[in-house]
Amino acid sequence: MHLRRSLIAVIILIGVVSMSHAAVTMYVSPTGNDEYNGKAAVRKGPNGPFKTLVRARDEIRKMKQAGVLPVGGVTVELQPGVYEFSTAFELTEADSGTPTAPVVYRGKPGAEVRMVGGKVVSKWEPVTDPSVIRSLAQEAVGKVMQADLKALGITEFGQPSGGWVSPSGNNTELFFADKPMQIARWPNQGFVRVADVTDEKPVDVRGTKGSKAPKIHYDEKALGDRPKRWQQEKALWLHGWWFWDWAEERQPVESIDLEKKLITMKEPPVHPYGFRKGQWWYAFNALCELDQPGEYYLDRETGILYFWPPSPLNKSLASVSVTPTLVTMKNTSNVTWRGLSFETARNIPITISGGSENRVAGCVVRNCGGYAISIDGGTKNGVVGCDIYETGNGGVMLNGGDRIKLIHSENYVDNCHIHHYSRWNRILKPAVNMNGCGNRITHNLIDNAPHKAILFSGNENLIEFNEMHSVVYEANDAGAIYAGYNWTMRGNEIRNNYFHHIEGFEGRGCVGVYLDDLFSSANIHHNVFYKVTRAAFVGGGRDTTIENNVFVDCNPAIHVDARGLGWASGAYDTLVKRLKEVPYETEPWRSKWPQLLTILEDEPMTPKGNVVARNINVRGRWDEIEAKARPHVTFIDNLLDKDPEFVKPAPADSPDYVPLAKDFALKANSPALALGFKPIPVEQIGVYKSELRASWPVTSVVRPLTKPTAATVVPRGPMPTLTVKKAAGPIVIDGKITEAEWGGAAAMMPLAQGLDGSKLKTPSQAWLAHDGTNLYIAVQTPIPAGKALKTQDVWGGNDAVEVAVRNVPADPKSAILVLRGYPNGVFHSDDEAGAPAAAVKKAAEGVVYKVTVAPEKWVTEWKIPLASLGIDPATSAKFAFNLTVHSLVGEGWVMWQGTRDKATWQADVAGWLELGK
Repeated sequence: MHLRRSLIAVIILIGVVSMSHAAVTMYVSPTGNDEYNGKAAVRKGPNGPFKTLVRARDEIRKMKQAGVLPVGGVTVELQPGVYEFSTAFELTEADSGTPTAPVVYRGKPGAEVRMVGGKVVSKWEPVTDPSVIRSLAQEAVGKVMQADLKALGITEFGQPSGGWVSPSGNNTELFFADKPMQIARWPNQGFVRVADVTDEKPVDVRGTKGSKAPKIHYDEKALGDRPKRWQQEKALWLHGWWFWDWAEERQPVESIDLEKKLITMKEPPVHPYGFRKGQWWYAFNALCELDQPGEYYLDRETGILYFWPPSPLNKSLASVSVTPTLVTMKNTSNVTWRGLSFETARNIPITISGGSENRVAGCVVRNCGGYAISIDGGTKNGVVGCDIYETGNGGVMLNGGDRIKLIHSENYVDNCHIHHYSRWNRILKPAVNMNGCGNRITHNLIDNAPHKAILFSGNENLIEFNEMHSVVYEANDAGAIYAGYNWTMRGNEIRNNYFHHIEGFEGRGCVGVYLDDLFSSANIHHNVFYKVTRAAFVGGGRDTTIENNVFVDCNPAIHVDARGLGWASGAYDTLVKRLKEVPYETEPWRSKWPQLLTILEDEPMTPKGNVVARNINVRGRWDEIEAKARPHVTFIDNLLDKDPEFVKPAPADSPDYVPLAKDFALKANSPALALGFKPIPVEQIGVYKSELRASWPVTSVVRPLTKPTAATVVPRGPMPTLTVKKAAGPIVIDGKITEAEWGGAAAMMPLAQGLDGSKLKTPSQAWLAHDGTNLYIAVQTPIPAGKALKTQDVWGGNDAVEVAVRNVPADPKSAILVLRGYPNGVFHSDDEAGAPAAAVKKAAEGVVYKVTVAPEKWVTEWKIPLASLGIDPATSAKFAFNLTVHSLVGEGWVMWQGTRDKATWQADVAGWLELGK
């Protein structure tokens, strides 16, 4: 009897303990009250929802102080509605869950729960101020409404800055119907070109010239009377890609000179690289340009917001961003945010610092001024199943792990759709910015962005099963995936991804995987590249493997150069410094990457150890390998000239065709399989259906290719022919041009075109003649007053003259031969154009080259045996030719025929020389 009573008592006690440790759900509602107990979603007697997250958080703290959290954890369920954040909701280590008792903040399943950092703007009035009405475009009068933001308690508006120097993150923006509106600008879409720059503060980067003075000339035909109206604006800004195609900046305007057609910008900020003719820009933050639905202008002095609504104001919500951050987590663990929408934050809505096993899952993060989510450190923290779009910067900042000790963080971004990001800061704000050791980016769909999809650094990171398309559409010389400037960031895997429709600004080309400036040792394998220019790019680095990839319509598929032996040789000190920052001589580094132990004694700037194996290339161009790099690239069993037998072959010349990754699966009879090609698990690429997905199905639209405008391409007709006659008398090669030698029969060749074919202000002059056996060339180049030549005999960073010849009529596949002479009297026969070593050596045989340098000019003379160039006048008196001066003291590339963004030595797109009598 006593035993039975004891057993019953134990059972009852176990039941009580189990009940007290059962999972707990608390409720929060916009219509709740923090005086309620949080035990019901709707008020029922003493039970009712909390009003705020702070109250729910504090209740969880009380539970933890009273004992452990219940098994199964605590769920805070937010009821439908809008939750406004005037300050960030903060979680600390004290707010952590455990692996068996996690804390989950989630929206009610199937409901719309919005976490917002903005304020609703509802009191709109017609514009009545006569001065404002006069400033508006005629078509906007009567359609623009206004609201007083100061009346809403908003007094700090930030600035519309952003770009390379000063990324934004505290700027007031307007959102309407859940979409960001456009700050008033001109032109409404696209760009206008820089007509010219001033001669002040000249800048010259390997022949690309401009000015660091923050001034640009505009084209009066393109702008009309706009500059006059812009003079009346309180705070006009310009946004442009001012010097390089990959570096933009927003600049406030100081003044406009109508007579000189000159716009001067304020400093700071100032664009670090300067300004260059032909680059693209637009004007914004101008009341007078508020000329279409969806545009707005904020007068930061008065706090008045002017808006032309695209639909009735009483049908949709208008709000402005106010609060920088909505949620911060510091050293918190085992906390999940699920099924919520985070929006209208001025900066980053969610930040996670340290801790472990925190997740942002199945959420929508949109309409913010910075990145969507930041994860900094900790372990196994991740973003999964989220939809991220319309961010001012990128998508996710993902940092973690210890590079020095090679300890993995296992932080991750998985199964997310990240698109239409970098709305405000256009470059270097990728969908995922991954740094550290042992992080992963998997199964994401990344699309429609002006710059990179993924930027990474560190060791042993994984990029796998992602689909990327329609990125880098507003820049060139940039990559969908990018890393640069390091020998030591090894062990990174880029595998099983699908890249497609990545072609750069105006279709002028960019890169799929871009390992820039001697970045070394990534493993690029089992990927599919379709319509990607320069699909896999090794910029002078070492020990990179490009294996088992599919390339279709890529131009080229593979690029490897030897920049470390030329113009990028100055990176050596930086690379050595970064080498010495890691313990490469100790374990586990020395066992994992023994190549680093001897790199400094093994021609470190030479691109050694690169392997290209068992890839498939269909159409397009296979490789673009610099001659100095080619001996160091190992090619193994690549399928280049056979049909690989895809399951669904891509039709040729079909710009609208968008194949799925699975269409590139191979049939069982594929000849690639016989070469050792391993099937790519294409069916696993991209996002997948999951209870943690924010939406399903997931779709995206491929961005149409923007063709080059007339302003960017200098038209040209057929390749011109210059007839070179026999010399009237002997020509002495002494670096001196005399009338007796070069007058009369000598052909004059003006060198007056830039690389793009544009006409230059300061041309060089050349004369050509022959004697049936030799070709004679004289070149005279002016030296501006007070300037000095750069005389080292290294191409790209010094003044030089280049002769390029290709004997196309005799052999359409003949090599391009390149001779380069320098002001120090040295000339080289160069292999950059890919000529075989024997042809390069022969081209220099018998060449005589002399130079004279005077204060106002420098002169070169050449005597080049035609036989050394493989030219026999008796059988082939016409050949492709170009002549270029690299004038660092003048206008950069000064050419006979501009090659339209191709290499200067590309003689077969330049002109013809014909040897006459």
